[in-house]
Amino acid sequence: MMLGWEFPPLFSGGLGVATYGMVKAMSQKARIRLIIPNGGPTQGLEEVQIKGLNKLTAEEINLERLAHSLAALGVEVSTVPLTLSPYHHINEEFRESDAEYFQLLKSGKGTLENIQAIFSGKEVYGSNIFEKIGLYSHLASELARDGKFDVIHAHDWITFPGGVKIKANSGKPLILHIHSLETDRSGTDCRNRIYDLEREAMLAADRIIAVSQYTKDQIMQHYAINPAKISVVHNGIDPQDVKRTNHKLKDKLVVFLGRLTHQKGPGFLIETAEKVVKVYPRVKFVVAGTGDQFSHALQSSAYKKLGSKFIFTGFLSKAKVNQLLSMADVYFLPSVSEPFGLSVLEAAQFQVPSVISKQSGAAEVMKGTLQADFWDTDKYANYIHALLKYGVLKKELVAKTQGELGLLTWKNAAEKILEIYDKLSVN
Repeated sequence: MMLGWEFPPLFSGGLGVATYGMVKAMSQKARIRLIIPNGGPTQGLEEVQIKGLNKLTAEEINLERLAHSLAALGVEVSTVPLTLSPYHHINEEFRESDAEYFQLLKSGKGTLENIQAIFSGKEVYGSNIFEKIGLYSHLASELARDGKFDVIHAHDWITFPGGVKIKANSGKPLILHIHSLETDRSGTDCRNRIYDLEREAMLAADRIIAVSQYTKDQIMQHYAINPAKISVVHNGIDPQDVKRTNHKLKDKLVVFLGRLTHQKGPGFLIETAEKVVKVYPRVKFVVAGTGDQFSHALQSSAYKKLGSKFIFTGFLSKAKVNQLLSMADVYFLPSVSEPFGLSVLEAAQFQVPSVISKQSGAAEVMKGTLQADFWDTDKYANYIHALLKYGVLKKELVAKTQGELGLLTWKNAAEKILEIYDKLSVN
């Protein structure tokens, strides 16, 4: 029984890409039931039983029991200010009707259509995120009532309450897959509602999978979790044939992919670009992504008179991301705290050398990258300048990362996860 949140075609970061790659690889050797908020086409996963809550049927859910459970929660319908939430796209429109749907469900007057409407939006998180999580956990618990599964596998904090609830009802072992921590997103001193949720779930879990040793260390240090129940399984990538393409710009391209949040280090991106441009003016920094720091990054680049050196694309589809990487000369990931960094593998697949933060999981397995502490913009700038200027260095690093990619497959990751399944099932 797998619980997911982001899943193609709806995703806003690496969580959806990772969940899909994992499920696809694992489905060759395991029967998987996947519950996600918004289910679409099977995406080539016909052997996986995918249940989108936007497509619930009357046979699958007891509305009266659900209303009783939600009312007992006592959670007030609230909203997260869009300017403060790192979980939204910059162009998100708040759907006021969601609040009405939640109130109707709690009052016992809700209908199946209300539930479907709540999970039918294209925004993965949104301003009603905590209400969505509460509803998701109850619906997932309902769908798991048959007990026809051996283990529960929950991806990231948004699904953890559901995993804990199913474990309590079924007695089956719970695995939490940590793709990112609240201490990554909001700083190591953060102690808020999400942090508490994560820690309580980790204490209740039978096994925790961390996407890197870096993340395992963070869990031990900031959450005080027993290291004996934490396993490290690095993310992977599906091998594919890719082609480089030429762009029409006269400048070389340095690409950044990801949410524009404090975690991703947009301030260090701007500072590094300012230093690179002084010694190598024929360059453009392409920033692909949105987030609560989008406006600040845009304004900061203009204030530093770097407007002509930046291209802000907003959120890009997977096809557009691939097209961008096929044209890139350097990939740049200056994250303050990066559990893994799947985009580094994607860049390597397109023969793009990377300059990345040492505070990332990818730094553990991608030794062909150039690495610096997240705050060291001098070293970042020197590395990027060297890659733009010296073709021999670039060629050497690309060759090294190509070799490393051979071991970083979702198939290898799936085998390690299945071993964890087997041990828990036996016990």
